Parts: sequence; structure tokens; C-alpha cells
Amino acid sequence: MLTEFFNAIADFFYSLFLSLMEALKDLVFWIFEMLLDLVTGALSGLSAMLGQLDVSQYMGSVPPTVAWVFIQAGIPNALAIISTAIGIRLLLQLIPFVRLGS
Repeated sequence: MLTEFFNAIADFFYSLFLSLMEALKDLVFWIFEMLLDLVTGALSGLSAMLGQLDVSQYMGSVPPTVAWVFIQAGIPNALAIISTAIGIRLLLQLIPFVRLGS
């Protein structure tokens, strides 16, 4: 009878430990999800802010043959990829314990 009682208490504490570990994992995943939601909101705001930028007004001064060569070489796509990479790098540099300027 006494051993059954101690076994029940041991089972209870083991189940409590497992439940606490699951709760901590859920807490970490919840925090990660909230951070991703924050990043998603920031990126949507950034895209809305950059959506008003009109580059076509500057393309009027470029000769048509030069514009055609730029398009065939993929320069606009390359510039978009490079600017996105620089923006992401700047955002990642703002994570705590990561020093700016590296």
C-alpha cells in the first residue's frame, strides 16, 4: 500500500515534469510565432511605403537602346535582389547581440 502511494506520487511528478516541458516548448513556439508576425507586419508596411516610389520617371531620360540592354541583361531584377538583400541584412543586424557594421 505504501509503495503504491509512492509510485503514484512518482508518476504524478513525472507527468508534471513532462507537462511543464511541453508548456515551455509551446511558449517558445508562441514567442517565435509572435516575432514572425511582427516581421510580417513590418515587411508589409515597408512594401506599402516603397510602393509609392516611382522609378519610371527616371527611366524617361535613359535612351531606349540602353534600357533594352539593361532589361536583356537582367539589371532591374539584379538591383531588386541586391536591394532586398541589403534591407534584410540591415534588419538582421538589429537583432540583439549582433553588432552593427559587420
